[in-house]
Amino acid sequence: MVKRTDNKMNSAPAARTVPVGELLRQRRVEFLKKSVRDVAKLLNVTPIHVSDIETGKRAPSEDLLIRIVTIYGLPEATLRAGFERPETVVAKVASESPTAAAKVPEFLRTARGLDSRQWDQLIAEAKRIQSTGKGATP
Repeated sequence: MVKRTDNKMNSAPAARTVPVGELLRQRRVEFLKKSVRDVAKLLNVTPIHVSDIETGKRAPSEDLLIRIVTIYGLPEATLRAGFERPETVVAKVASESPTAAAKVPEFLRTARGLDSRQWDQLIAEAKRIQSTGKGATP
């Protein structure tokens, strides 16, 4: 299933409110100036496969998502968010131990809605904690 990436919980305006399939169609038509058939050949899939992705009837496989990033020249994170396909490292980290399996979902629910600056701060703090072995100071 394809979702919209505007985040109602974030008070900042959404960077993009267009469904990812529509974004791909716009990019193909306006920037690449290619037909569905042309892009299908570049991606090594059938034209109906491209059409189904653009209309939200199907999501690309991991391999196809990476090929789309390359052909369309779009940020990988934009497509991953739009297709609800996090990087495989997310599942690996979330399942590497019982503690991670319990804490990663809680952490992500808590961090939902952070803006880019807040994520950068959180990442910096996690790196600091990991490097020093100490928790945050009050």
